[in-house]
Amino acid sequence: MDETPMCYPGAAAQARLLTNGATTAAELLAAVLKKLDPHRYGFSEVDASGARRSAEDADRRLRSGDRGPLLGVPMAVEDSLPRNAISVLQAAGAVVVGRTSALERHRNPAPDLPATALDPLVSGTAVAVASGVVPAVLARKAPGAGQVPAGAVGVVGYQTSGRSGVLARDVSDVAHVLSGLGWGVSGPDRPLRIGISLRGVSMTARTRPSMRRVVEDVAALLSLHANEVVDHDPVLAEHARLLLAPHLTASPRELELLGKLVPSPLRGLCRALVSAERTMLDSMFGGIDVLVTPGYTGPAESTSLPGAVLVRNGATTPFSPLWRVSGYPAVSVLAGWDPDGFPLPVTLVAVPSAEGALLSVARLIEEERDRTYGTAVA
Repeated sequence: MDETPMCYPGAAAQARLLTNGATTAAELLAAVLKKLDPHRYGFSEVDASGARRSAEDADRRLRSGDRGPLLGVPMAVEDSLPRNAISVLQAAGAVVVGRTSALERHRNPAPDLPATALDPLVSGTAVAVASGVVPAVLARKAPGAGQVPAGAVGVVGYQTSGRSGVLARDVSDVAHVLSGLGWGVSGPDRPLRIGISLRGVSMTARTRPSMRRVVEDVAALLSLHANEVVDHDPVLAEHARLLLAPHLTASPRELELLGKLVPSPLRGLCRALVSAERTMLDSMFGGIDVLVTPGYTGPAESTSLPGAVLVRNGATTPFSPLWRVSGYPAVSVLAGWDPDGFPLPVTLVAVPSAEGALLSVARLIEEERDRTYGTAVA
């Protein structure tokens, strides 16, 4: 049996292969473990023996006629989540291979990315999915795959409201995993009011032309599907002047250190400020169901300084606070590529009542991308 196609399909396709009897959970796992070898650095922990036992149990259940969206499908859990997240997947029948690394120390494995690109580093979780080792991973803050959005790594990152996120190959795979976990939500049965932002909460953000064009293309696409599309930057700008706290741009690790350094008498005040900012962020979404923003202001670039010093600048993401701090559901999806081959992702953020519409909107973007550029992965 050729292990490559068994490992390469996404979660939904692997589930169909298992249901149709075209493969077994043990065969899928063997292909995963073989593909894992050159990409083991993306994992902080691998439990091959435990995964084999789970695969054997899944095959027994499949032979007896048992069915489930995730039964026998190999998956992983990011090490930023508590260990009970593994039990959540196992209860759904998934074969958990191990824990992927949330550390951002790996080169972006996105397909078609130029070899000379000075791109920021991504997490081991993003590497595990983008390289095809596993079709999906449960992760914390999945729309961000490190210093770049998940869409820029050639995968889809979906953050649910109040739960963990899912990183998978495409929108249908994310929806399949959510269905298997019972996390699916229904969307509004009406046209959406969609806001477009090119600046986020940063007053100085300047989105580069290629990224601006792809967001404008997305806006035009969504308007063709009976949605109302409006410019939401004036509303964001009105509130952004009040959002000056450092945690809006700090990394999770920096926030953790900041929490330890703040003197105990001031921690209550800090919590009150964070709560007030959450209220202000909530008001930023007044009047819209979904906000569409660039994934970042543009691809990474190099800057020459006096003395022949070359400074490498990563792509900036002034839009992440809108989902990371608010806790609103969000999804990052690849919308296209610029003429130099740099990935151009967009990030969609929804109010909780419209969470069920996020994947539908992302699927429209994904389908239009494939029509325009060809499928993301050959």
